[in-house]
Amino acid sequence: MNTPILVAGATGELGGRIVAALLRRGASVRAVVRVATEAAKVHALTRQGVDVRRVDLTDTAGLTQACEGVACVVSVLAGLREVIVDAQANLLTAAVAAGVPRFIPSDFASDYTRQHPGENRNFDLRREFQQLLDKAPIAATSILNGAFGEILTYGIPLLDLKHQQVGYWEDADWKIDFTTMNDTAAYTAAVALDVTTPRFLRIASFQHSPHELAAAAEAAGHGPFAVVPLGSRANLSARIEQVRAANLAGEQQLYADWQQLQYVRSMFAVQNTPLDNHRYPDLTWTSAEDLLGQRPPQANQPNLLGPYSDEELVKRLPGFTNHYATVNGVRLHYVAGGSGRPLVCLPGWPQTWYSFHPVAQELARHYHVILVDMRGMGSSDKPADGYDKKTMARDIYELVQHLGLDTVALLGHDIGGMVASSFAYNYPAATDQLIVLDGTHPTEGMRYMPMLPAPGALAGKMDGEHPYIWWMAFNQVKKLPEKLLAGRFHLLLDYLFAYVMLDESKMTAFDRAVYAAVYNQSENIRAATAWYQALGQDIADHHAYAQLSLPVLGIASYVAHGTLQQSVPAMTTNGRVITLPSSGHYMFEESPAQVLEAVLRFLQEHQPAVKPVAD
Repeated sequence: MNTPILVAGATGELGGRIVAALLRRGASVRAVVRVATEAAKVHALTRQGVDVRRVDLTDTAGLTQACEGVACVVSVLAGLREVIVDAQANLLTAAVAAGVPRFIPSDFASDYTRQHPGENRNFDLRREFQQLLDKAPIAATSILNGAFGEILTYGIPLLDLKHQQVGYWEDADWKIDFTTMNDTAAYTAAVALDVTTPRFLRIASFQHSPHELAAAAEAAGHGPFAVVPLGSRANLSARIEQVRAANLAGEQQLYADWQQLQYVRSMFAVQNTPLDNHRYPDLTWTSAEDLLGQRPPQANQPNLLGPYSDEELVKRLPGFTNHYATVNGVRLHYVAGGSGRPLVCLPGWPQTWYSFHPVAQELARHYHVILVDMRGMGSSDKPADGYDKKTMARDIYELVQHLGLDTVALLGHDIGGMVASSFAYNYPAATDQLIVLDGTHPTEGMRYMPMLPAPGALAGKMDGEHPYIWWMAFNQVKKLPEKLLAGRFHLLLDYLFAYVMLDESKMTAFDRAVYAAVYNQSENIRAATAWYQALGQDIADHHAYAQLSLPVLGIASYVAHGTLQQSVPAMTTNGRVITLPSSGHYMFEESPAQVLEAVLRFLQEHQPAVKPVAD
């Protein structure tokens, strides 16, 4: 075939496959690439015999020249308004000016024609360009392929290969459209060479319900899968609005967290029917079993729809970086920043290292700050056992050794305060100072917590004089919390934050989304409850500990001042307690300035003596 097909976006993942599919069909291919495109990418195309034209997408005259003599323009451009609407409009104008008879826009998505405006930001942009395209004197064909099948290998909640569960919204029998990139590319190449195509063509490599996805994953050799409800579509819509309101920067991001959730909603809202798969009999379609069998889960794949990644979160803390270390038989994730004396920070339930973000950068101005996801938390390992605080303290001690540190100061909140206390008891020579916030080592006194709340204690806010800590008992129950809360952990979070915070608005929608995304996973809930299920062993271990002499600061919110006033003097001969009566349990969010003032003053007042340098 001598008449070329022009491809815009040929250096992208899908664009490159379309070029290869066209060449296999004997087509002549011309590619428009941006002026700044890397030479290696251009060389990869020219090596295949592609006629590459470097043209700025704002240069209509240059685009017109590039379009001259081609039979069809295939746009595989990806971006927001400046690309999907503006750049494609320039490409369309050029195609019309050059007399190109056919145009395939960069739609390649779920059937946005059957969704309401406002339901998916990126689809709205396609719909806006569609209006321009339908007014132009050129034949157009949009290819709607549903979701790219490859996302099923990324470890998303819809098919979580690591935890062997399939999550769904509202209907476990709803059939979702999936088409692999190779199948989409092969079909697009056939359409580009077919002058009789209609305005829309709808395809899917396979259409599977969550139940069928579970069966396909098992047939592909990944073992049995649980099918887990994640809420209704209305729940998902409410979550999207909450996450979007908390991430204004996402309006300028192609795949913002809330945009990813909008794609999920689209997957459970529309179907490609009827399918046009049989239009080209020579094409074969990839099955779910084949896809999952040839593509095992890959740790390096982007997690498009899963928990907010540490890589993205750490960007919110300039100067901090992500790290991993395998110590005491577990792989721990930690975030580090700053310089000076080391300060190890251990979070509480149900949070992660990210809970320190309101105070981390100020602390890093004075210290080498190390924020650790403890055993069972965040991106750290979640083994079957080892959740007693003595073992968890051993994890932190070996991490300290791994980092080449002789001694450290420790700052622990909630469960992190329990682990930090155990560290000090077991490794006093490695502990310079200890700061605990609303949590010290478990003691026999825990056995006398009330089973029933005091009258009125559950009427809104936690009673600071008669605290009723209901989650201590709830998290003792094995295997039930993960069944109740998987996919809906935000319900617990919202209740908990309202109950133990004086101003729950200080826990932002974005923060809530971060923690919900982490603890929505069954394995993560199971590991977190194990911290509580080990309290009996922790109490037994406490009997063997001698009183400390190192400096200890207790910082208490209004809900824990009574507990810390008793526990800190009992654990050390050199301690004091500061109460923040205007703050609830999550003090970093509610009272960051007061926490910083107390922590920095204590650390500066109790600086360890500098060791003499040997001759």
